[in-house]
Amino acid sequence: MILTVLQNLRFAEPYWLFLLLVIPILIWIRSKRGSTSLTVRFSSLSKIEKVKNTGRERYLWILMFFRYCCLFLLILSLARPQLDQSTETIESSGVDIVLAVDLSASMLALDMSDSEIGEVTRLDVVKDVLQDFIKKRTYDRIGVVAFSVNPYLVSALTLDKEHLQKNLARLRVGLTHQTGTNIGSALAEGINRLRPLESKSKILILLTDGKDEPAPQHSPLVFAEGALQDKIKIYTIAIGTNSRTKTYLFDPSTKDLMRYANGRPVIQVADYPVDKEILKKISSKTDARFYEAKNRESLRSIYEEIDRLEKTEVKIHVNALFDDLFQWTLILAILFLLLEFVLARTLLMKIP
Repeated sequence: MILTVLQNLRFAEPYWLFLLLVIPILIWIRSKRGSTSLTVRFSSLSKIEKVKNTGRERYLWILMFFRYCCLFLLILSLARPQLDQSTETIESSGVDIVLAVDLSASMLALDMSDSEIGEVTRLDVVKDVLQDFIKKRTYDRIGVVAFSVNPYLVSALTLDKEHLQKNLARLRVGLTHQTGTNIGSALAEGINRLRPLESKSKILILLTDGKDEPAPQHSPLVFAEGALQDKIKIYTIAIGTNSRTKTYLFDPSTKDLMRYANGRPVIQVADYPVDKEILKKISSKTDARFYEAKNRESLRSIYEEIDRLEKTEVKIHVNALFDDLFQWTLILAILFLLLEFVLARTLLMKIP
């Protein structure tokens, strides 16, 4: 909560803050004056020697501390600290986006690992890149669809990016209870989510590393035709370096990675062919683009390019509201001044 308050703190007249530079100068001048030795001559020291040392001089610094705190708070009051309580209301969203992510068993392939990050699956890389993509699309509604044989709505289209990130983290192979691939089902689910919306631009980003298995009843191009009629662009991404690669294996009985008796995951070499031709036809049909991602950086650059391509104007209504806080710093300044005044004339009184 304190961090949120600090982030929303502003000064209406910040130029007064330059006066804060006077405080260290005053402290320096006082230290120089304090180092100058002064002598006072008395006819006799007998009376002075009888005065007991109470030890109060050890606490005289408190008086100066209160005085400088008072000065500091007075300067802050002049700068008029304010708490920004402004709100933003999106009157019209720029782009509506559905992210369709493949959760077939081939997404457990390890061909996108490297020496720095160790062994990671294709899905791990995809989730990491999508998190950054979602952060950038501040004013766009985004939904997430996962698919293997059947589609699974992970998140309906929303502006709540925190909600999206939490649901994105839930993605795992086996979430849809199958491990095959049906591209058409993912397209149908994404299109159905976008079709009724009245936005300037509607896009579906389909990411997969396989081909239809088992063979579908209808070609994915049928759904691409429907998307074209609904003015929905379908960007397609084929992910993976090679069809033959090292991979973890999925265990349907545990709905987790297959493991040896010692708990280590089983790694084997498998062949995962990807149907790039159908992906090219789908994107071409809807006047979008097809991409290939062979590593983390290429995948990141693909989403960055889509981010640049799909930009529209966003209408935002801002309700500016600032709560003044100067009265609180002024009250504290007066309180420090009163404390210094009272202590200087009672407990910490100096007798020359």
